[in-house]
Amino acid sequence: MKENKGFTLVELLVVIAIIALLMAVLMPALNKARAQAQLIVCRNNLKNYGLAATMYLETHNDKFPFPLTCIYSRATFTDEHPWECRWHDAGVVPDGPLWPYLSEKGVHCCPTFAGIAKTRGTNHPLHIAGIPIKPSFSYSMNGRLSAGDSISPLADNLGQMIGLGQVRHPARVLFFTEENIWIIHRTNGDPISLSLYALNDMYFGTVKYGNGDCIASFHKANDSKLNTGVSNVLFIDGHVDEEKPYDEKDKILGYSDKSMKLTFGVDVLIHGINY
Repeated sequence: MKENKGFTLVELLVVIAIIALLMAVLMPALNKARAQAQLIVCRNNLKNYGLAATMYLETHNDKFPFPLTCIYSRATFTDEHPWECRWHDAGVVPDGPLWPYLSEKGVHCCPTFAGIAKTRGTNHPLHIAGIPIKPSFSYSMNGRLSAGDSISPLADNLGQMIGLGQVRHPARVLFFTEENIWIIHRTNGDPISLSLYALNDMYFGTVKYGNGDCIASFHKANDSKLNTGVSNVLFIDGHVDEEKPYDEKDKILGYSDKSMKLTFGVDVLIHGINY
């Protein structure tokens, strides 16, 4: 009678070691592939925003919706749903003028952002305890577009683009962008000031010297260096591109006006747009 022979302990350890080695080799490649897939999904989300915005403009005489209320109307601004937590407050029901063109499309949140929010959401500088972190959106609209509304009229502001006809450089002007849920400021130990505000509402407002909102920096960046990556940006002409919030020259200056330049489509310092 032939006796069945099993694996010895040494053989099992060798097999386990080989599997561990293969996992160590494959994991970086798998993580990179997953990050690339999430990046593509995010870009497609923004392209859907571009298509929706185009349809909105066609039916509203080429006038832009007010960024602050484009997805969530003024009626949703209540003490029960504070603006600081709008990006993750599942109790806020979207009902803004742009919503009918985007409803039920599942394109409002970048998958990379959603993953970061799970572990870092409560670190938001204005986080209010008690509101669960369930990201509803991760994109915001250029605050230099539209005339505002009766509560926040913006038409008289220098550089405000009320309608499509006032956008001189559609391929350069930011329409929608991603934002971080943290600020990038020298008080955080970073060598550069980029933002004083993190993502909260859908209004993307920039100020000179990195003292406003800033495009995101978490794509193509390691988890320990999320301030060194890029953001997906949708432009008025409908194309989506990757943009870095700053470069090496900006690090020397200590601040970056890159986000501000994107909202106007021109170098605001050269063209004398000040506020």
